[in-house]
Amino acid sequence: MSTSIIRPRTKAFVFDLDGTLIDSVDTHVITWIKAFKVATGMSVSEEQIYPLIGMSGRDIVRKVLGDVSELEYARIRWVKDRAFMKELKEGRVTLFPGVTQALRMIKMKGYLIGMASSTPNRLLLHIMDYLGITSFFNAITGGDEVKKGKPDPEIFLKTIRKLGVAPSEAVVVGDTAYDAYPAHMIGSTPILVNTCKAPNGVVATTFCMFHEFTEALKASLMYGNRPRLFRA
Repeated sequence: MSTSIIRPRTKAFVFDLDGTLIDSVDTHVITWIKAFKVATGMSVSEEQIYPLIGMSGRDIVRKVLGDVSELEYARIRWVKDRAFMKELKEGRVTLFPGVTQALRMIKMKGYLIGMASSTPNRLLLHIMDYLGITSFFNAITGGDEVKKGKPDPEIFLKTIRKLGVAPSEAVVVGDTAYDAYPAHMIGSTPILVNTCKAPNGVVATTFCMFHEFTEALKASLMYGNRPRLFRA
């Protein structure tokens, strides 16, 4: 039995970046570990960092170190960002298969596309440019534009306002509870990719791989201007 996961009134798609459009979670974990070691001398494990990916950088540092000064946070962040950009330029951060095709199809059908990423704009815009996806987006919101990071819905609401639509007219596509919970809270349609199970308490359609979402989108566009994505 198939179930529609796109509401008839949908006008926009809002995407998370890391772990959703780009294969970068492992790289973020590695570079956060390096940043804590270089900037503070503290050794942290992958098990400590993995569950935090998706939060803002400040919240990650707060979870690991507690409250720190602006100077100490800036030092950690400087090391982290330089290490991540080095990994990007050496080809260890890539788009998931099907991403460009999905963005192109959504754009061609006249939907608006927004980006809502915890990554600060100074990095976010560079990453998007480097991977060739910036032109698909009508609105981009980085983590430095909001006071509260995910899972607070502020970054999604801000992006949706930039697009000029109502939250109920937006589909939020992410990869973790940090995307699904806020989407659910504001009345948007949550879709999770690169994960096979929705978080507890949230009804969200999931696609184990991004390319599965792309194929569902492609098939749905056969039914007219309003996509009707289906998942068996």
